[in-house]
Amino acid sequence: MELKKITFYGVLVYIAYGFYILMGLTWFSVGFLSSGHFNLQAFMLTLVFSVQAWYKNVLVNLILGVLSLGLSIFMLLQEIEAENLFAKGAVADSFTKILIGFALLSITMSLILIFSYTKFGFKDKS
Repeated sequence: MELKKITFYGVLVYIAYGFYILMGLTWFSVGFLSSGHFNLQAFMLTLVFSVQAWYKNVLVNLILGVLSLGLSIFMLLQEIEAENLFAKGAVADSFTKILIGFALLSITMSLILIFSYTKFGFKDKS
């Protein structure tokens, strides 16, 4: 069994996996502790990214990246619209700024997953 050297971009992909796994675990834990209900969406998010971190399929990276990018952009626009930040002279409170920063971080992690397809998907497999 030969050991492969992990590149800087490979580390970024693992950071993106960790981000989404931690987001799912946090979402699941908070939902379960506050209401006692099993949150299927948070569980599936954690499960899918955990399995992907294990198998590291580049095509699945592309699919997960595109899906999470769309949802992250929706999350960003939803927060901006909910606080009416499109209005002239609107000011965001600190919690809104944290949520917007979280959405921007999620967009960044999605782009890392998308570009991992172009970085790792076309290598010679010989």
